[in-house]
Amino acid sequence: MRVKLRGEMRDKGKEFFEFESEQYNFLNEQTRLFFMKAKMFGVTVPGYHKYIKTKASMDIRFFGLFKIVYHDGEVMDKAETVTVFNDMCILAPATLIDKRIKWELVDSNTVKAQFTNNTITISAMLYFNKQGQLINFISKDRSSASDMKQYPFSTPISSYKQIRGYNIFENAETVWQYPDGLFTYGKFHLVDIEYNVE
Repeated sequence: MRVKLRGEMRDKGKEFFEFESEQYNFLNEQTRLFFMKAKMFGVTVPGYHKYIKTKASMDIRFFGLFKIVYHDGEVMDKAETVTVFNDMCILAPATLIDKRIKWELVDSNTVKAQFTNNTITISAMLYFNKQGQLINFISKDRSSASDMKQYPFSTPISSYKQIRGYNIFENAETVWQYPDGLFTYGKFHLVDIEYNVE
């Protein structure tokens, strides 16, 4: 699966910066390669998130050379497992028949999902509208890159559209529920998506 996005992101206490991204997901071995190009203070800042067989890393550099942020390890592995499952739910719902997912019906518009990839297990609550569209995903198993601590993480979806014959999300946000309140750190607009790419 190839996905192109554009939007805005920010750290807590800072202004939004614009970005464009392209990502590739290979679902048979749960691989996610996310390439982002952002502008911060007029400077190009590429970012690369990699997840291969539960091992994850995040590498962000000025001009693609000077390291600003780098994370890997067990906390990052679990956080990015949440991201991978979030991608499955929002971008590739046909994958949700995966036997590694356990489902629990909460009510007519809500389900709880538990996803296990090798030794890592995460869970999330999925909320749907009356049309059956996913409108929010909330997990307590993802850590913030700013302090690597776990907070409730959500991705509310505000609109859907048709792309290549698929009814899929158009605009969504990424939100942390910090102790002092909700913080929107990302705004995402789907530019294009293509499945079964070579």
